[in-house]
Amino acid sequence: MQETGGTLKPKTLAVSFLTVLTLVAQDKRDFIQNNSPLEKNNQWDVNYRELEPKLEQELADNPDSLSVLDDLARVYRAQAKFDKALETYTRALGLREAASGKQSMDLVPTLESLARIQQLVKKYSEAEVMLARIIGIREKAEGWDHPDLASAYGALGRLFYVQKKFQESEPLYSRAILILEKNFGTTDPKVAPALDSLAAAYREQKKYADAEPLLRQGLIIRDTASGPIHPDVANALDSLASVYFVERRFADAQPLYERSLQIWITLMGPDHPVVATSYDNLAVVYAMEKKYAEAEQLYAKSLAIRDGEDAASLHNLALVETGLGKDKDAEAAYKRMAAMPIKELGPSLKEYSELLRKMGRSLEAAKVDKQIENLKLQEKQKASDKAKIPAAQ
Repeated sequence: MQETGGTLKPKTLAVSFLTVLTLVAQDKRDFIQNNSPLEKNNQWDVNYRELEPKLEQELADNPDSLSVLDDLARVYRAQAKFDKALETYTRALGLREAASGKQSMDLVPTLESLARIQQLVKKYSEAEVMLARIIGIREKAEGWDHPDLASAYGALGRLFYVQKKFQESEPLYSRAILILEKNFGTTDPKVAPALDSLAAAYREQKKYADAEPLLRQGLIIRDTASGPIHPDVANALDSLASVYFVERRFADAQPLYERSLQIWITLMGPDHPVVATSYDNLAVVYAMEKKYAEAEQLYAKSLAIRDGEDAASLHNLALVETGLGKDKDAEAAYKRMAAMPIKELGPSLKEYSELLRKMGRSLEAAKVDKQIENLKLQEKQKASDKAKIPAAQ
């Protein structure tokens, strides 16, 4: 909706933009991983249900066989039988400790496997113990500056990060960066992911001034190592631009998103979903700069790629059309969005209702108001049902 002076609501746009940005970042990573030419065939791509009893019988015949324990634990894990996998890895760990001692490097792969599964099942304190042991073992055996120790610090940092313990993750990521830079130099591509991790921890705490130089360094590293047309470069541009966006430095974000868009078009082609989101990212910057006509064109391209099925883009397009004074076009975008089975439509529907009243269509506005009330009642009912579950048990 319009505010006094006909300007766009920046808060609504920003929220929609950041939601889309987070989702597309995962989409991009998934696409790149799934299409990597370096991806190896999974040697465990077998019928696990058939393999499991065979390994269990082998273990019964050879209860101290570490190789069978490791294989069986992997089979359990592949079938999401995490309790059994943890029990089996723990048994293997005990045998290795008895054979080699509690400070042996032979323990590290088993400790890593235990930590990964414990993190999956949200046994974070147990995972923390495993990862701390790995750091202690590696540091004693390999020295404080061994490159493998950087991975161990990074893993513990990620464990804290997923628990939203961002402040605790900072020194771990910093230590990983220090080790990597000592071994490989400050411009090596191996340093870039650690820079990203620390920047993410800073960003979650709104320490944007601390995150920015890390993301700039990561961008320079990738630009130099990979060349100007590479998915790593595009992702780095997007990450840095997103920090500028939340700082409302739209003029700084714009050229980064423009370059990222061109990279994604070159790599993916003009009709890929990643390109659609790059249009969204650039469009919202244009909108915040009040370049509504440019934003309108980009949202139209984005929605054409997605066949119009994207609530966030439709919402932002409606706001842009309102900013341009195109109430009928805004109404059409809101109407398409309102028909989608989206839970969090309430605020957007309120804007739609206000627009309809402004256009003199009070009866239609009342229907939208009824839709808002129904959504509120549904949410209250779900909350009530959820609250009753413990009592019923």
